[in-house]
Amino acid sequence: MIDNLQGVRGKLRKQEEGKTVYILVVDDDRFANTLVQFVLSKEGYEVETADNPRGAMQMIQKREPDLLILDVTMPYISGFEFSEKLRSEGYEIPLIFMTAQDTIEAKLHGFNIGADDYICKPYNHQELVARVQAVMRRIKKNGKVGNQSLRGGLIELFPAELKVVVGGRAPITLTPTEMHVLRVLMASSGQVVNRDQLLADVWNDNENNSNIVDVYIRRLRMKLEVDPDRPQYIVSVRGIGYKFVVK
Repeated sequence: MIDNLQGVRGKLRKQEEGKTVYILVVDDDRFANTLVQFVLSKEGYEVETADNPRGAMQMIQKREPDLLILDVTMPYISGFEFSEKLRSEGYEIPLIFMTAQDTIEAKLHGFNIGADDYICKPYNHQELVARVQAVMRRIKKNGKVGNQSLRGGLIELFPAELKVVVGGRAPITLTPTEMHVLRVLMASSGQVVNRDQLLADVWNDNENNSNIVDVYIRRLRMKLEVDPDRPQYIVSVRGIGYKFVVK
């Protein structure tokens, strides 16, 4: 009875916030799929599952999810490879990897190819819900960014369009997370922004783990800098964080 009541409250809460969030879970372990579907459905999310990437692609082509939860280790094609395939075909779906691969190398690779979060198995159900909620809050926050551009020297950021222009060149497309990181840095132009502040502002994360920050700084440098190894716009302040420099 209590579980049913919590589920109803969760659904009403999601409906009050707007349309129901649609989540697609992809894992070759059908029991794991069913468990994730049960946990998130109780929170009011609409959840569907697929047990292989091919089936997931067919579902995505029919209806693009608001969030994709993807296992890494699957037969024939890994979750990493599948996410790269999605990106190459123009899909920019918010993504959480869920896997037993808990090495720092695997996590960094996941973030490098566009993950919004990375959950290691076995996981706590409350942690799963909290991480999904954090990603959706970030998406909602990015979606509410106004149309006003932000300029710093040769760089002009257009948050609502997820575009940045450098020195009059053709617009460069950013992911929502890349946009938010750059926006935080540009808003504090000339000042050092430490990693903890970026973690809190962008990822709503107070854990002492700056690897994800470094990954996204590297991605921004690859897009903005002439020489990413000798950055002019986003510079490192050793042992503290990063600073946006107006040129």
